[in-house]
Amino acid sequence: MANIVVRVAERYSTRAQNRIVERLRAAGAIKPANAASFVPAGRGEKRLLNRMLKFGAIVAEPEHRYWLDERRLTNFRKEELARVLGAIAVAGFAAAGAIAIGR
Repeated sequence: MANIVVRVAERYSTRAQNRIVERLRAAGAIKPANAASFVPAGRGEKRLLNRMLKFGAIVAEPEHRYWLDERRLTNFRKEELARVLGAIAVAGFAAAGAIAIGR
């Protein structure tokens, strides 16, 4: 059961990341000179874009133009996976605690 939850959570997070990354790659925005305009499609993408900006995986330039830092993206993806797995672990411990208290 836990394995399924991990896969679903990882897939959801990865799909949103891939949409953003592919749009920037398709625009050739992989270095500062090629920064491209980008408008997130929805609230989820906007939150993910903000996390990627804070981490440095995506770099903002003036006039709402962005470029993708491929090296930082690799580290960001590792951190995101750890974040998702951490949330799942907390939920699992909470469920185990509720079961233990109910006995």
